[in-house]
Amino acid sequence: MTPGADGEHADENRQRTMTPITTERTLNAYTDEEHGYRLAHPADWSVAVNGGDTTFAAPDGDVSAVVEWDGRTTAASTTALLTELDVDGYVTGFELFMDGTVRVADGRTGCVLECTYVADGERWRLCYLFVSANDTDYSLGIDWRDAIAFAGTAGAMVESFAVTA
Repeated sequence: MTPGADGEHADENRQRTMTPITTERTLNAYTDEEHGYRLAHPADWSVAVNGGDTTFAAPDGDVSAVVEWDGRTTAASTTALLTELDVDGYVTGFELFMDGTVRVADGRTGCVLECTYVADGERWRLCYLFVSANDTDYSLGIDWRDAIAFAGTAGAMVESFAVTA
């Protein structure tokens, strides 16, 4: 795994402010009452509820997000994600450039990871949020082609996340 951009491993205890919530996109709030969370997403995205997750997708397929809930701790979820990316054969050029904390809409603090990778010759960005509350661990993963300007909207989505249960 590649260390942070400064040549050292990213500081796990650093407070991070995501890209400011200044975006031209209209965001709609999605509330999952059964699993106890709320997330703002671009208004033109589709929403599909599956057995253990909810998928949000842009019409062009260049961006998607997934919210999952399970019994893993934030540390276990973070480790599992980094391990998966490190050993996945289609992921090359992996760079973790942010590993820290962020305050989300309900006032909780979550762990956030941002990285880039190359798949099929194209660079992609990932932004993952991990939040624990009420014996449930939530993860929000946002994945987009690095060639498009989406960081501001991804930051707004992360900061909009709220546990409602």
